[in-house]
Amino acid sequence: MNYYALAQKISQSIKQALIEDLIAPISEGELPPSPANLKSIHKVDHLATKVLLEVLEGFNCNIYVESHSLQQHRNAKFSIFVDPVDGSLNWDRRVGDPCIVVAISEKTKEIKLKDLEFAYVEGLRSGDIYYTEASASYYINYLIQKNIQIQCQGKPCLADAIAYLRPGYSLAKQQLEASLPVFLLCRDIRAFDNAGMEICEIARNAADLMIEARKGSDNFNLLSYPILKYAGGILCDLDGNSLDEINMELEQQIDYIVCNHQLLLAEVLLILQTMKKSRCYTKDNLRFSY
Repeated sequence: MNYYALAQKISQSIKQALIEDLIAPISEGELPPSPANLKSIHKVDHLATKVLLEVLEGFNCNIYVESHSLQQHRNAKFSIFVDPVDGSLNWDRRVGDPCIVVAISEKTKEIKLKDLEFAYVEGLRSGDIYYTEASASYYINYLIQKNIQIQCQGKPCLADAIAYLRPGYSLAKQQLEASLPVFLLCRDIRAFDNAGMEICEIARNAADLMIEARKGSDNFNLLSYPILKYAGGILCDLDGNSLDEINMELEQQIDYIVCNHQLLLAEVLLILQTMKKSRCYTKDNLRFSY
């Protein structure tokens, strides 16, 4: 089956519906009044899921959608996992690059993260596309319509690295307690909290590192993992353990590291483990503690 064609159809259908909803009526964007609701399901999530299910009608597959009930089919041929609007709050506020993320496994039960064979990510604002084919990862730049294979060739040293560090959703305390030294020792900090797109950007070396330590992220934020994996990148928990065995059939909170160089990962893990053990870290006459 042509998974790319299916993912592209899903993406184009969702994008069209979201743009139509954006035009009429024009609003300033939704922002829930309580920080506790920032990760709640938004209007655009319901709209995008409705469109997704319409596109998949007639396909004999198991359908997993973030924050929605599973749809299983008897004798399903494959399983599809979709985050129809990764970064729905950013979409509401018209910032960042929210994206559509699709991942597919030929397995139909006991599906683990390592079983995702195909992934497709399309930026709703940039139009950039990332996808996998034949155990390789590709990037299509929308502006120049150039399709290139991507390989991780990141920075080996934290002092030279660009990091996606994530203090948002009123969870800065958790993030800083785990990774404060990284904020001050890396070369630069970026992040719009669009995990699907940001993982892909690390895969093509636009950034080098992501740390999620807020205990507020779920496994649907890892759907673009095949793109990272086939590009040679690394995904692990905060102790350096592989996340390949995560059960993708159950939504669960996950802290993780995404990195595109093994030496950089080793340096970051030392910092995180030292902070976890002693609540302090010292480097070059700088002392970090909480």
